[in-house]
Amino acid sequence: MAKKDTPYEPNEPVYTVLDPRSREPVVAFRGLNQRLDTLADKRIIVANLHGGNEEIMESVAADLKEAAAACDVVYYSTKGRWDDLAQEDWDRMLSGDAVILGHNY
Repeated sequence: MAKKDTPYEPNEPVYTVLDPRSREPVVAFRGLNQRLDTLADKRIIVANLHGGNEEIMESVAADLKEAAAACDVVYYSTKGRWDDLAQEDWDRMLSGDAVILGHNY
């Protein structure tokens, strides 16, 4: 998508119109990274970034371990929240082949 040369400055108010049928438009999935072809022999980090979801993230890790026994699932509770993650937290999260981030912000 090409960048416009000049910023859009409307002369009239801009309104957001909601679909009265209460349906979201179809949006294509766009992940941050490519999906893994398989979980076999992969290390999956389930990182809890806190915010009131501790029990849910623990159950996600346990359920993933049960559903995909061929992978190594590691539950990791960070020392802080997203804004103040320590280097130790980043090192742990980057040590996996994939990371499931859990937060409630």
